[in-house]
Amino acid sequence: MTLPTTIDLPSITDNENEEDTNKYLKNLVNKIEDMYEDLAENTNGFIRNNADTDQSQWVPTINSTGVSGTITYTHQVGWSVRQGIYTEVWFDIEWTAKGSSTGKMYVDLPYKVANSDGMPFIGILKVENIAFSTYTSLFISATPNTYQGQIWAEKHNSAFFKANIQPSGRIVGHVRYIGLSDE
Repeated sequence: MTLPTTIDLPSITDNENEEDTNKYLKNLVNKIEDMYEDLAENTNGFIRNNADTDQSQWVPTINSTGVSGTITYTHQVGWSVRQGIYTEVWFDIEWTAKGSSTGKMYVDLPYKVANSDGMPFIGILKVENIAFSTYTSLFISATPNTYQGQIWAEKHNSAFFKANIQPSGRIVGHVRYIGLSDE
């Protein structure tokens, strides 16, 4: 989703009759309307959330890097706004059981994250009902070249590490990232 730099308009010849000219004008108007719609969507942004009923719906989920089990959710609320490739995501996810899920925990994001070195896309989390036995806080990082917002843990004055999926809990968060332009 990038802004158009050129537009291909239908051509017209001088010797066309009135019927052909009317078809040309209708086609020209349609092309200009499509261009304006694309430009407006890229400038104003495209919103997706869990309440949408069309193909743009985005329901936030958690997942794990190991065995994938059935997660039981209490609620899942999510919003995303996309302006060109600039993407912002807000979510509120609560679950009561992780099933047989194992491994590191992540949030499924609505758009693929641009490829980048390091961890440039860090977001914030508010957590409830998650036991902090080996760490003091959590944060989210949109993982480059994936649809994943990896959940990271940290201890005071120590390196951070990927957090394991929790048996239950609630995470409320926001992450801003650059998405791929081919969606």
